[in-house]
Amino acid sequence: MQELQSIPAAYVCYQTVSFFIDDTQYVAVLTSQDNNSKRDTVSVIYEFDGQQIVRYQSLRTDGAYAGQHFVIDGENYLAVANQNGQTLGHRVKSVVYKWDGRKFTVFQSVGTLGAWDVEYFSIGQEHFLLFANHHDGSSHDVDSYVYIWREEKFQLYQRIGTKGATAVKHFLVDGENYLAVCNHYSAASSSHNINSKIYRWSGAQFELFQSIATYGAYDVEVWRVGRFLFLAFANYYNKAKNSYQINSDVYMWRSGRFHHFRGIATNGALGLNAFTVCGKNLLAITNHKAGKTVIYELTGSEFREYDQLATSRVIHVVTFHRHNDTFTIISPNSNSVATRLYQWIY
Repeated sequence: MQELQSIPAAYVCYQTVSFFIDDTQYVAVLTSQDNNSKRDTVSVIYEFDGQQIVRYQSLRTDGAYAGQHFVIDGENYLAVANQNGQTLGHRVKSVVYKWDGRKFTVFQSVGTLGAWDVEYFSIGQEHFLLFANHHDGSSHDVDSYVYIWREEKFQLYQRIGTKGATAVKHFLVDGENYLAVCNHYSAASSSHNINSKIYRWSGAQFELFQSIATYGAYDVEVWRVGRFLFLAFANYYNKAKNSYQINSDVYMWRSGRFHHFRGIATNGALGLNAFTVCGKNLLAITNHKAGKTVIYELTGSEFREYDQLATSRVIHVVTFHRHNDTFTIISPNSNSVATRLYQWIY
């Protein structure tokens, strides 16, 4: 990879999101706090021309942890999961912004509880947002919220029981809709060793489909390689062993459910990113305690180390495409380390 650009740090970044509006590509850098540890801060949207990213717009956010761009009826929206506000704490609302042709403006605020992630998806003609709620200010054992688009706005549709939820993914298998939800910590059992969940759409709501053992799960990724579907959880901490050096597990869909495929040795895994470069099927895992991201290539039935990146204090490494080129952006969870943009050379 070749470094294209370094952007001086001003805020603590949790996640970056890349998307197109018409023919213009944008990168939203979502920030959880500023240099003075204040949560009511500024997230930044950059415009990207394939060579550099240029600051385009600032958004006022409250401890923003995740975002999702989506389109409904030809209109562009950006949902931002706010985790912790300066005055309302974990009960701060998350926000949906709407593109007015030049910039994003506030469209709707929705109730969340320390939201760590947001996922947009559609089922038939219906549109949904799922917020992974992590903490309500007193407990991690809180429901996550599914919102549905009705009468030109989002309305609360379903509550899903979660335990310190940190990440969510929607996916399709044989025409059926599923949700994968990371459970990070249970206040009731005071443990990180809890099951994460797979839910299936019944036609009216999401119902529990499968439970998978995880250990302080921080992230989930779902991706396809040819006709095979894979699911991975980033395991951060095994409380029973008092260790961050544990496997993060990859599962493969077979005979109507997920089965364990491979375990990958990790050290306080926080983020997952599956992507393809020049025909290579790659999986990047951010190891927080080791200060590095290891990129693995799936070759046959094995994950073999392909490359490493020094990523001290980084939670997510995000890879995105522009036409025939591939880029990776690394935004540290630190206000003293610059955000870096790389291009894959092949």
